[in-house]
Amino acid sequence: IQFVAACKKPPVFCIITEYLPGGSLKKYLHHQEPHSLPLSLVLKLAMDIAHGMQYLHSQGILHRDLKSENLLLDEDMSVKVADFGISCLESQCGSAKGFTGTYRWMAPEMIKEKHHTKKVDVYSFGIVLWELLTALTPFDNMTPEQAAFAVCQKVYTLKEANKPRLSALLHAYLR
Repeated sequence: IQFVAACKKPPVFCIITEYLPGGSLKKYLHHQEPHSLPLSLVLKLAMDIAHGMQYLHSQGILHRDLKSENLLLDEDMSVKVADFGISCLESQCGSAKGFTGTYRWMAPEMIKEKHHTKKVDVYSFGIVLWELLTALTPFDNMTPEQAAFAVCQKVYTLKEANKPRLSALLHAYLR
């Protein structure tokens, strides 16, 4: 997201960014029928997110709250990564103390408040990919806390995405 301006004069602290009229990816997905997004669109959205995250990681930044709600769409259906409220430099944020992030998209090591790296964003990206393929909320049959427990204990996995669609997406990505 393009930075426009900032105010850091107490008591007002704010950052002004470009306006993205498409709203959040979450809002867009949840207005779609399950498993209905064309694979070409899934691939485009996934690549936009991957490029955004690649840039952040190349700058040493961990997002730590990557989810469809924090991915915004412009008028051309391009995705931009947003909400850096709990992001940090990888060299300075190896462990989370207290709650940070959103359980349904959170990597097990963050839930357990263990040392973490950019791999936590990769985990969250995987959940977002599942969301793109299904247009469903991850772990929707559980509370966020139940989802966190299940992920940490490895007793639950997400409902299967449509395997032929997933296979086609991976083949398209590798081309």
